[in-house]
This record gives sequence, C-alpha cells and structure tokens, in this order.
Amino acid sequence: MLVAESEKCVFKYDRRLFDIEKQLNILRYLNPVNARKEKEKFLRAYAGGETYNPVFEYESCGPEVGDFCRDLKKIREKLERCKGSVFAPFYIKKINYLLRFHDLLIHRDSPDFGNELSAFYGLPSGPLLLEAQKNLERLKNEQVEKNLSPGDVRGVFETELKRLGLEWEVRPADGGGVKMAVNAACSEIHIDFSSHFSKAGIKGYLCHEIGTHVFRAENGKFQPLMLFRSGFPGYMETEEGLAAYNESKNGLLVPENLKKYSARVVAAAICNEASFSEIVDELTGYFSPEEAFTFALRVKRGLHDTSLPGGYTKDCVYLSGFRKVSAFLQKQPSEQEALKVLYCGKIGLQHFEMARDLLAEGFLKQPRYLPEANPSFSNFR
Repeated sequence: MLVAESEKCVFKYDRRLFDIEKQLNILRYLNPVNARKEKEKFLRAYAGGETYNPVFEYESCGPEVGDFCRDLKKIREKLERCKGSVFAPFYIKKINYLLRFHDLLIHRDSPDFGNELSAFYGLPSGPLLLEAQKNLERLKNEQVEKNLSPGDVRGVFETELKRLGLEWEVRPADGGGVKMAVNAACSEIHIDFSSHFSKAGIKGYLCHEIGTHVFRAENGKFQPLMLFRSGFPGYMETEEGLAAYNESKNGLLVPENLKKYSARVVAAAICNEASFSEIVDELTGYFSPEEAFTFALRVKRGLHDTSLPGGYTKDCVYLSGFRKVSAFLQKQPSEQEALKVLYCGKIGLQHFEMARDLLAEGFLKQPRYLPEANPSFSNFR
C-alpha cells in the first residue's frame, strides 16, 4: 500500500518508542508516595479546625530516565528526516510532550513548578467552568450503599475480562487520588482496593475502564503502528470523553460521577490562586472533607509544597471531553460507524478523518471490540 511505503522510516522506530514509553512510565513520578500518610495528617488538622497543606514526597527519576530521554531525542532527529510521512509529526509531537514533562519533573523544587505545570496542561474555559459550577449546585448525591469488598471488586473485573476474552491483569493502584486507571502499555487495570464501591458504581467503572480504555487499547494492538495502542498526542480528551459518553448512554453516568468530573474542573480553575487547603474549603460545600481531599490531591499532585500555586490541570478533560464527544457523535450520520473509527485505537477527534480514510484504504484494521449496548455484566445478575 502507498501509505505503508511512505511510512517505512516510522515503522523503523515505532516499536522502540513504544518500549521507551512503557519503561519510562513517566506518570509514576507524579503520584506522591506518602499520600495516605499526608491524608491522615490533613484530615486530623481539618477536624481540629487547623489549616494544613500536605507536603508530598515522590519517587526520584533514576539515571535510566535520562538515558531514555537521550534515546527519545535521537529518535526525534531521525523522524524529523522522514519526508512525506503522515505519522512522523505525531511521533515528534509525542516525544516533545514526554521530554517537556520530564523537564518539568526534574525542576519540581522550583517555586514556579506548579504554574508551569498548569500552563503546560491549560486551564478550563469560562463556559466549561460555568457548567461545572452549575452541576455542583444542582446535582444531589444518591445515598448508595458501598459494600463491595476488595475481593468482590477484583473478582468482578477479572470475570468481565475473562468473559470478553481479554488477557489483562488487575493490580493495586499506587495512589494519586485515582480509584481506577488503565495502563495500556502493560495491559493492566489498576484499582485502589482501599476505596469503597457500590454495585451501581462498579457497573459504571466497567463501562468506563473496560468498555472504553481497554477496548481502544486492545484494538490498537492489532494496528500496524503501536501509536494506536499507546495513544496519539492529544488523544486523552477524546478518551475520557468517550468513557463518560458510554457511561451516559448506558444510564450509568450517575450524579456522583458527573459531580466528580465537575469538581475536577473547579479545582483546576482555582489552583493557580488557591493552596491545597483552600481547594478543599471550596469543595466541602458539595463533598465530604475526605472526598474534597481527593480532588485537591489530584490537582496538586506533582508539587512538594502544596501551599504553592499551580497544579496538574489535566483532569478538565473528563467534562470537556464528554461535551465534545457527545456533540460530535450527535452530528454523525451513523453513530455506530463513527464509533468504529474512534475505536480503531487511541485517537482523538482531531484524528477522526485521517483514521476513517486509513480504515477505508485497508491500512488500519476494523476494531474487534466496540462498546456494548446495554452491557449485561453477567456477574451482577
């Protein structure tokens, strides 16, 4: 195929870049290793009417990280010579992202780190913030019993993965205010087994984590380039938007989750002016102190001294992505055909036309896994 011929230079470095990104796993340097201890200290101080801003500790970047970054720069030089390549610019952009993120992390002791981090990811737009604030005001949490044990949760996910014929592992999460996360490169689902879950909540997580993140990664495995498995630059807003859309379409986007996505937007919007404790104060009108702590943790992770301004504002993508994906799919002649394109791998809406054309040409394979309408979740019957 002509497209494949023009991409010979990219194929040469595709697997190596995937392996570097997998081993680098740069986000692990963003999650504090002492989050639980600092949470206890914060909540004790809060209960006593005292102000306390957590001081977080992190895993240090070892010498191998510097080696990986040098390799990335060498690959970037090679890719910059790939004339006429459709994909080389995407790889270069992804490499630039990884290098910039690494550069931020090694200067995290700078008082400007938080502001630089928020500038890197951006702040929510005015309309998005307004919608988030309205959601917090109007949505009421339903009182649902969260009585599933860690063993129950693990069993539910392992049963569903087995039902779908997916060879993925379920592993404990490593903190950072994340209840669940997917590591596509390692085919792993990470779950915080110290958290409490309800049956209704777990159904939403199954739809979100497996029906979106796992499915898109799994489909990406079968494409000619590993980029479809690890993710195109800028894919995350579409990724999380699709996950929320799938929850909503199946009646699983409960008020609790929409409020959670909205709280993340509000936390991101104020983090440049607010300390950790001030973010908690802002959100305790809508959430318990423990829940508000988690939102503040998510936006202030990366910082040592959380009294400083700025933060990790990427969490805006859950609500913004939901809005954009919903609007996009409503405009499509066939939602099912559009989803086939979006599920060919981890692409963004901005890559839709390219992926659609590559599917039509036969360069990309049709997705094996698509979101199920009214998924049965047989282990809940």
